[in-house]
Amino acid sequence: MMKQAFRLAVYVVGLTAFASQASAQALPWEGRGFLNVNFGLQLIAEDVATTTTSFTIYDETGKLTTAQTIDSQAPFWEIGGGFRIAGNFGAGFTYTRLSATGAAAVQAQVPSPIYYDQPRTVTATVDDLEHVEDGYHFQALWMLPITDKLDIVFSGGPSLFNLKQGAVTSPQITEVGPPYTTVNMTVSQATTTGSQIGFNIGADMTYRFANNFGIGAIVRYAAATVSLEPEGGDPSDVKVGGFQFGGGLRIRF
Repeated sequence: MMKQAFRLAVYVVGLTAFASQASAQALPWEGRGFLNVNFGLQLIAEDVATTTTSFTIYDETGKLTTAQTIDSQAPFWEIGGGFRIAGNFGAGFTYTRLSATGAAAVQAQVPSPIYYDQPRTVTATVDDLEHVEDGYHFQALWMLPITDKLDIVFSGGPSLFNLKQGAVTSPQITEVGPPYTTVNMTVSQATTTGSQIGFNIGADMTYRFANNFGIGAIVRYAAATVSLEPEGGDPSDVKVGGFQFGGGLRIRF
């Protein structure tokens, strides 16, 4: 979290210095605000989420470890807007949603029905585990008009991420039989959720083909680390966010 705060501080200082140099020659922000709708691609911050859960069998505790591989990139959509406060400065808000899937390699340590503290190891795979990110990005804005039709909006601020993560749970253990050295396992999935505050920085370029309408492109980096606590399991950290690239419709008013 300290690294994220430092990065955000560096960005804000740099943006302020750039703004002070460019404000003297920049065109004024005309209008009161804007509304953007974008579609794009996010490079996910981390492609593996590891979770550990426990279960009880034969009056002993077994352990289930899941290494989930998430899609390294996934599409997202967003809607956001902003309004001018003074000069070329303003405030804005953007909501983003991303949905990805993945697979999981599962390994379980299953207690023995005969020998105490001598677990057996069994593995399985699970497909189509979900990974859904909802991002709420609060932004300070500075607009740099290039011409009367082309402008760039720089943004930065805190982000709140809500994460829904599929986690492997409820193993069904079937004994193979004597000498009870191997077992069969089937697993199911449950959804765990968590939230965390991070940050976002970005830039948005707009070309207006009419007075109040245009098209544009965005680049943004947003990040946070969400701690998940699956039922009966140990907490695990999952990184959310990443680099976002996209474009879409612009409405100015």
